Amino acid sequence: MKRSILIILGKIIAWIGKRLGRGSTLPGQIVLKFEPDMLKKLELPNHIIAVTGSSGKGSITKVIATILRQDGHTVAHNESGSNLEAGILTMLLQEATIGGKIKADYLVCEVDERYTKFVFPKIHPQYVVITNITRDQPPRQGHFDKVFTEIEKALDENMHLILNADDPYLQKFENHGCKITYYGIGKNRYSSTTSKYENLNISHCPICHKKLQYHYYQFEALGDYYCSCNQFQRPTPQYEATSLNLEKSKMTINKKYEMYLKPTLLYNAYNMLACYTLLACLGKKEKQIAEQLTEISRHASKENFFTVGKRHVHVLNNKNENSTTFNQSIAYTTRFKDEKTIVIGWKEISRRYQYEDLSWLYDIDFELLNHPTLEKVVCVGINRYDIATRMKYAGIDEKKIVVFENLEEAVFYLNHRTKKDIFAILNFDYVKPFSKLMKGSDKHGN
Repeated sequence: MKRSILIILGKIIAWIGKRLGRGSTLPGQIVLKFEPDMLKKLELPNHIIAVTGSSGKGSITKVIATILRQDGHTVAHNESGSNLEAGILTMLLQEATIGGKIKADYLVCEVDERYTKFVFPKIHPQYVVITNITRDQPPRQGHFDKVFTEIEKALDENMHLILNADDPYLQKFENHGCKITYYGIGKNRYSSTTSKYENLNISHCPICHKKLQYHYYQFEALGDYYCSCNQFQRPTPQYEATSLNLEKSKMTINKKYEMYLKPTLLYNAYNMLACYTLLACLGKKEKQIAEQLTEISRHASKENFFTVGKRHVHVLNNKNENSTTFNQSIAYTTRFKDEKTIVIGWKEISRRYQYEDLSWLYDIDFELLNHPTLEKVVCVGINRYDIATRMKYAGIDEKKIVVFENLEEAVFYLNHRTKKDIFAILNFDYVKPFSKLMKGSDKHGN
């Protein structure tokens, strides 16, 4: 009886929130005050998939949920991005019958890495994708080893882990007794025998503590690593990108299944490989997976790449307080040899807390932008002057650095004072507004 009353209460609060135009986690927060174990009280779907890690969670769960729905399944998914316990419960309360049954074939949820220890024991996911563990949100997360420990607490031997074989840090989960399926990217034309990055999350063997060696690097610490102690090396991935052609937006898995890839950034390739691997583990035919991922990528490319007049505009979605996504976006710009203008900015550092920490800006290798092909760097948003200062420390000529308080001013400047292709390296809160303004300026000719 108590469960039904709390479900009705949660639905009413959620309905009121929608009427007021406010999506929130308030229904889950209130219900948890009355029943801290409410997640356990719900009758969840038979198939439960969780995705956690420092970055990529939202992108991966969105793709997985989309494909499962295309296959005719009903899916409960926290697509709003609320990935703490209260947010996940809020979503489930809206999907639940009064009797507590979740009306879905699958539950697909992204779970904050620090909250896995609270959520996993209550929902018991069969499949867990762990994308990566990197320096992320320093004021909240502290050291990444702490994040690893928090996730490790949440695991049990009945879970099937989907891990990136190219990331040496993730191999630490092998000690937990879970079944593991690995994915990775094989050596390709973009691989390197030397690393451009020094600020790595792991550089030494976790067994003997000798410095790791590499047959090749993909990006930062990702690659074909090994230790001279012969006890630690890259595992053989069951699902591997055996061919990668970023200029043609193509990736081939296991030498057989080709798919279209957009945007052509390595983190997107790894995200798509994680989706591919998870869906293959669910029993889907690989040919069909590649076809569906291709269709999703083609749709996404329209949002991330467009033209304004004769200029190409690349809009790159990044996560604040996380150097890895920014570094990959910067690496993406270096593949284009013509002159270019870079836009960097965000509306707010975080929606979750009020810390104004900007130390993570110095984990990003902005020095790679310091090249003769750089026309301008446009710094926009609340921390525009901090971004500009970081550009100066990267050695970029002050005359090439401009600052604007908002996107409207920045877009006006781009249209009237710059001429080259535009690469917008933005936090997600600026991606859609920037694209809308740029496309609108093209339509109205200003």
